[in-house]
Amino acid sequence: MKPVSRKIACVALFIIAVLFFIACEEKRPKIDLQQPAAPFVPATSADTRPTLNIAVGAMISPETTRAYYEDLLNLIAGKMNRRAEFAQRRTYAEVNEMVRKKEVDLAFVCAGPYTEGKKAFGMEMLVVPVANGKTVYYSYIIAGKSSSIRSLDDLRGKKFAFTDPQSNTGSLVPTYMLAKKGETPQSFFREVFYSNGHDNSIRAVADGQADGAAVDSLIWEFINRVNPELTGKTRVIAKSPPYGIPPVVVSAAIDGATKKRLKEIFLSLHEDKSAAPLLAKLQIDRFVEGNDAMYDSVREMSRWLDKRAGK
Repeated sequence: MKPVSRKIACVALFIIAVLFFIACEEKRPKIDLQQPAAPFVPATSADTRPTLNIAVGAMISPETTRAYYEDLLNLIAGKMNRRAEFAQRRTYAEVNEMVRKKEVDLAFVCAGPYTEGKKAFGMEMLVVPVANGKTVYYSYIIAGKSSSIRSLDDLRGKKFAFTDPQSNTGSLVPTYMLAKKGETPQSFFREVFYSNGHDNSIRAVADGQADGAAVDSLIWEFINRVNPELTGKTRVIAKSPPYGIPPVVVSAAIDGATKKRLKEIFLSLHEDKSAAPLLAKLQIDRFVEGNDAMYDSVREMSRWLDKRAGK
């Protein structure tokens, strides 16, 4: 083939490839926020060590959870001379139920489910993460970057995404904010739905599937670092007071030796060179012992709302 012909052929192939990519992008469906999250299914393994069963609350979608948590959880299990088996359920209530039934050894949960589990069946805090030097987090109310919405009041009559009915930052806090205005989500918004994940709520706003959402500040900041193109399509229009950070918990029925060893492992993870990149990936500085009083403000919001509702 002559040089000129060869160049023309290469250009033609390049154009065809670009057109094919664009066509695929146009056909890619939007995220279906109503589909339940599929639980993780552990891969078949010849590892005969006893399992360390770990649950991760639906703070982020299953795919994101696996991508960012799997290596860390395998490391923790390895330090226990066990193999990790972990799952993410569609709702926080399902994860709490797994802890209650002793189906898992430990779980990563949100602040709201922790207070509910503590009250209902004695769920115990094991440790809490330190993120950006702090053991607190916030509820961010977000809206589309290109929209005219600048405050919570501007969301009146709009479509709003909550995360989970038991989520502190994704449900309780915005409901409390509205109640202080004499409103409910049903009276204030035109339509509400649950996204089953803070990252799903962020995508819903970024894609225009919702006008606004309430999300975990840690997850918004996390995604802002790993995928700023997504968060760049949103704007934080309100920020709540600080609340105790989501803890790592265990069942009250866990044996003392296992609980002690797990706590030792978590508290010393930041000193392990092999754990450093995994913690950095999750944007966690280290784990420390928490205090149940960290969550009193969450309990107070729940009590106030219950009293207002006549419960």
